[in-house]
Amino acid sequence: MTLTERQEYLEGGYEKVACTRCDALVRVRKSSPQQTSVQWTTQAEKTCVNPLSALVPTCLDLRASIDDAIRDGRLGVI
Repeated sequence: MTLTERQEYLEGGYEKVACTRCDALVRVRKSSPQQTSVQWTTQAEKTCVNPLSALVPTCLDLRASIDDAIRDGRLGVI
């Protein structure tokens, strides 16, 4: 895999989405209606008001924000 291909794999199709509750900014990609990838930054983890762990892999407030972005057309399936 070339560096360009790797960069596209890691970053391609992602859109920034901010949580409407705490403004944590993450990158989100919808690969299918059922599949959503979320890239958390260290800053987003610190900003999120809900504690994340292996048992709580996502924030329900952020999930609602992602759903809103899909409904509003700001995020679509690639």
